[in-house]
Amino acid sequence: MSNFKSEVIQRLRADIRSKLDQIGAFVDNELADYIMVLVANQKSKYQMKDDLSLFLGAETDQFVNWLANTLKRLQLANQ
Repeated sequence: MSNFKSEVIQRLRADIRSKLDQIGAFVDNELADYIMVLVANQKSKYQMKDDLSLFLGAETDQFVNWLANTLKRLQLANQ
């Protein structure tokens, strides 16, 4: 994430909040911030699924796959 611009990071944070709200998991900013830490630490999809399953339950796979695709799209756009 260090190579992303500040506005891209803010957009990603907003998109994460929106997606969490869409799947009924958004309660406050702490989960979105935690997910941003996972992204910054370059956790693998497997690690993210393991770390987020407690919070997202059955929606974990869908969310992590969405997040991975979103990150790929941002990386391509940032090149």
